[in-house]
Amino acid sequence: KSRDVYKEAISAYEQKRGIEAYRASGQKNLVKPAKLGDKWIDVYESWARLEEEHGDYAAANNVYSRAASAFPKDWNLLIRWARHQAEYDRIDRARTLFELACDIAGSSNAKPYRLYAEFEMTLENYGRARSILFLGAQSLSESSDGSLHNDEFARLYHSWAVCEWHLDNLDRAEVLFDHGLRLTDSTLGSETRSLILYSISRFLFHARNDDTLAQHCVSISLAENAGISENPDVWMLWSDVAKRMSNSRLSQQCLNQVRQLGQQDSSSLFLAADVNNHKMNHMLRRAPWQYKIRKSSNPNESSWYNGVRFPMPPVSSEQDGDN
Repeated sequence: KSRDVYKEAISAYEQKRGIEAYRASGQKNLVKPAKLGDKWIDVYESWARLEEEHGDYAAANNVYSRAASAFPKDWNLLIRWARHQAEYDRIDRARTLFELACDIAGSSNAKPYRLYAEFEMTLENYGRARSILFLGAQSLSESSDGSLHNDEFARLYHSWAVCEWHLDNLDRAEVLFDHGLRLTDSTLGSETRSLILYSISRFLFHARNDDTLAQHCVSISLAENAGISENPDVWMLWSDVAKRMSNSRLSQQCLNQVRQLGQQDSSSLFLAADVNNHKMNHMLRRAPWQYKIRKSSNPNESSWYNGVRFPMPPVSSEQDGDN
């Protein structure tokens, strides 16, 4: 029933814009351009989600094809279509759509380049991913405003750093992590900045064996933005760092935070109500900026981080942390 409503509504819209006439005749001049801020793209996307969840590959693919015909300059749409292709292992088709998205975005946005590269990284094509990230960085750097502080640009450099880490180019990875950090908003509360600091801590701990700097970065990461404190992996990392530094008390305190997180409702923030208590003051080294920790304005902002595939940490024996 819902499918019929979508079909009827979209057909009427396409007829009004001359898209149906174009399909029949092949004459592009019959198509009226979409109006600025046209919300019908949301209808197409909603229909595509319906077909992805309750239909099949062909049904969803047909909707994406119709949507791309109606909104040929929307690279976000092409990214979603590419992901649909990838879910069904149509890798070459996915690549074509990712490339089209990057071409359309040009020097205006780093996101399609990053997502394309992360797609290649899931296939362990790190050399190809590096080339895509380089192209994205080059394109934005040459634009009039591409070099300005921008979270998406920072995320591209972050993914590039992780890619170089996979390729065992550690010096290059360190430079790219640093550059990504410099591109973030330096005001307190940036979740992107906080997550990049967390990644740097992971890199320093697993790749550089620099426990002191790793602890410094993970503590600043937690102090930078309260939202990251909901992630038990951050506390586990700090626990591992402290254990290797023979600080068993601090390691146990971090493990306690992990347990407390597991006992809370997923919608609550662990640090929000108790950020100024004595134990947390001690764990965050009593830095003056810790009192400004605030809840992220966008709870879904960190979703970009989940798409990055990090190198697997080396397996170590139990006695490594006890020596």
